[in-house]
Amino acid sequence: MTAIKKISLDFADIAVHEHYIISTIHEGVTFGKAHLDAMFEVFNTYYKDRPFISIANRKFDYTIDPNMLSARNHPDLLAIAIVYYTDAAKEIVQFEKKFYNGIYEMFDSLEKAQEWSLELLEKHLKKAGL
Repeated sequence: MTAIKKISLDFADIAVHEHYIISTIHEGVTFGKAHLDAMFEVFNTYYKDRPFISIANRKFDYTIDPNMLSARNHPDLLAIAIVYYTDAAKEIVQFEKKFYNGIYEMFDSLEKAQEWSLELLEKHLKKAGL
């Protein structure tokens, strides 16, 4: 599953795929509104008016205000998948999940998250009659 486009922002590396996006936030970032706005710009550029899944590849430790998860959602975002690599990261993801009102799943490998994303999108499109 090769990325269509790779983007480096000052706070993250992003791999754009046909049906999902993989973001790897850099170590020590405090993810705030400006970062979310930058992510939404990428979403709008590559996924405007079509459903997609956002995969957060949490290879590094960073901080996100969990209230941002409930405050704003991109209209074309079907789900969020979080890939964790440590028990501590898993606990943080479980805590953050409580703040998100949509589909928010956790995975212990990037491959599992990618497979789940494609299956979820396929079900969504079938349900929509597309």
